[in-house]
Amino acid sequence: MKAENREDIILEFRNVTKDFPGVRALDNVSFSVRRGSVHVLCGENGAGKSTLMKIINGLYQATSGEILYNGKQLKAADPMQAREQGISMIYQELNIVPDMTIADNIYLGREIMKGRFFVDDKLLYQTAEKYMKDQGLNYNLKEKMKTLSVAQAQMIEIIKAISCNAKIILMDEPTSAITEKEVEYLFNKIEELKQAGVTIIYISHKMNEIFRVADYISVFRDGKHIETRQSDQFDVNQIIKLMVGREMKEVYPPANSVPGEEVFRVNNLSKAGVFENINFSIKQGEILGFAGLMGAGRTEIVRAIFGLDAKDSGNIYINNNEVIIKNVEDAISNGICMLSEDRRRYGLITPRNMKENMGLVALKHLFNKAWLDQKREKMSILEMMKQLNVKPPDMELIVENLSGGNQQKVVLGKWLLLNPKVLILDEPTRGIDVGAKHEIYKLMRKLTADGVAVLMISSELPELLGMSDRIMVIQNGKIAGELTKAEATSIKIMHLATGGKNE
Repeated sequence: MKAENREDIILEFRNVTKDFPGVRALDNVSFSVRRGSVHVLCGENGAGKSTLMKIINGLYQATSGEILYNGKQLKAADPMQAREQGISMIYQELNIVPDMTIADNIYLGREIMKGRFFVDDKLLYQTAEKYMKDQGLNYNLKEKMKTLSVAQAQMIEIIKAISCNAKIILMDEPTSAITEKEVEYLFNKIEELKQAGVTIIYISHKMNEIFRVADYISVFRDGKHIETRQSDQFDVNQIIKLMVGREMKEVYPPANSVPGEEVFRVNNLSKAGVFENINFSIKQGEILGFAGLMGAGRTEIVRAIFGLDAKDSGNIYINNNEVIIKNVEDAISNGICMLSEDRRRYGLITPRNMKENMGLVALKHLFNKAWLDQKREKMSILEMMKQLNVKPPDMELIVENLSGGNQQKVVLGKWLLLNPKVLILDEPTRGIDVGAKHEIYKLMRKLTADGVAVLMISSELPELLGMSDRIMVIQNGKIAGELTKAEATSIKIMHLATGGKNE
């Protein structure tokens, strides 16, 4: 990083350390952030990026060290104090109240009052509307937040930050659940904020995004700050090597097995207004990729297969035998397991430890039903943690204190303890770093080598192309086409996903 003019520095970290029970999340972190820049933090899950963000925002307090804000020690005991000093954070899981109006969400906790006891609704709505128009947005402020898409809700969070006169906006994986068009809009908004002198600190695992938005990049590994440079002084391979501490020769490990006999088949699966006449099969040891735009119906199809949602019609076969699936219990009993796209909502009990989470399903289906064989349970979970390379390997650690990548491994481990015949993976690497992704890809290859049939939904085209044996493209709830590995290209997939014909 070039020599710094002290007046250009808005934030300076000096030996910042953060300890949780049994885990050092940050270890003597020291670097600085320039005023009016976009500063990207990257590193593997568990590297300490989100923890540092939460310390800046007052959600956590550092164990030791200090942060200087405009040359003075930052004192933020909670997010409200941080906001009062011009620091706002947009979380990966958005901090909104779904059943309140858009305007009330913008001013939540700092309502415009008429006297001591009454909210001045008229002035609140007028002020909120001014901020909306300044940002080129035209939402109905009286609508409930739950009516907005994720991308629209993010824009409201940005307006909330601007209305607080934010000098620093922290963004944690802001593009993990929005479309490419919405990503483009967000990036344009970030550029506008930068031009207005706002400093953006941004976490992302997506290399194309990092180089698109970053002025500066700081790489973290195992809680330590490794290096900070201007973005044009890095390339992708250098960042990955610094993140993981080694060179990664291949992102997508090659297939080491040949698909066998058909294991799983779906015939004429339909649900009115959602999906129609879905037909496909998966062979033993095969990965079938589901491609499509957001809202195409991919997740809805697999939720119906797994018994989470009802279907109107259709048949499901395992090893050529029809199985009746009315609920999740039926699916599990027939050897079908599913990793949801939303691990925090559907996959984990975050206040509980790893042992409880990983043993949750297996307790009923694997271990002695008359009495709990605690020794067998512990040995099975420890072996699974070792196989998945969960860090740190302490089954008593609370799940909400783990990185996103390790949380994903816990969910995977929960299902793998059941030895599934069919494993459905809905966005298996969403929000996790390149190193954790590679580990999940290797695990997928091991599972297929053991004969598991895998159905993978992914919104990342390189992932679909790199891991799938075949790709089915879903468009408006229907199968638009099927591509073999040899046929599949990004252009062909997008052509089918947007309504083109398979030629």
